[in-house]
Amino acid sequence: MAKKSGSCRCKATECEECPEWIFTFADLVMLMMGFFVILWVLKPSPSPNKQANDAAVQTDEWLETVGEIRGGFGWVPDPNSNDPVARAAIRRQARNGEGEKGKLKEQTKGAEGTDPEVTTIRAGKQATVGGKILFDKDDAKLSNDIKHQLDEVANEIRGHRTIVLVKGHTSSDDFPDGATAEQKMDLSIRRAQAVADYLTSKGVEPEILRVQGCSTFEPVLQRAYQANAQANNRRVEVESTATLVEDLQDQSGASAPHDTNPSH
Repeated sequence: MAKKSGSCRCKATECEECPEWIFTFADLVMLMMGFFVILWVLKPSPSPNKQANDAAVQTDEWLETVGEIRGGFGWVPDPNSNDPVARAAIRRQARNGEGEKGKLKEQTKGAEGTDPEVTTIRAGKQATVGGKILFDKDDAKLSNDIKHQLDEVANEIRGHRTIVLVKGHTSSDDFPDGATAEQKMDLSIRRAQAVADYLTSKGVEPEILRVQGCSTFEPVLQRAYQANAQANNRRVEVESTATLVEDLQDQSGASAPHDTNPSH
């Protein structure tokens, strides 16, 4: 029997070549992949400062964890030690207090000032010690009332190793019309320096104090024109920060023993 013409026994659809839409779909997929690769290449890299800050936070948290473990075995951090674990533990105590989870083991009495309650001057990470330390017009002398207040402040900050800011301020009624900026700044610095000198005479270590003059730039009362209405602007603020003195000092000579007798 003669064979029939056409030896293909497949179905007609199986003999056809790939449809053209397959190539179009493949091209579309390749274009999409290329688009996503370009987006990935153009993605901005993390900021070096952010990476450094994140690493510093993680390191500090790890050091504080090590300090908590040591504390479970009766370890107490030494303020004069260069051990990073001890310094991290002291920073944590400065933020949260000495008690468990930031709670003090026993209640302490704060410095007595002119205000019956603690007041917030402005937002920040500083805590103001005592009440307002107010001065007479165009004067930087310490009155007996001011000295009494500073005695309380000295008792609070004596022996601590955190930076304390002594900020002097002046008021517009401190000066006659036409006073220069230098005169205003000079008075604010003299007020702050007088307070700092008195604190050091009461046993506060000079290296923790930072004297600053703010002139008339940071008033707590503005547009007050009555007699003696701006008295609260003629002030000195003693602000305790969470920064340790050792964090800002050169550690190259840290191995030298701490000399507690300045007469040598």
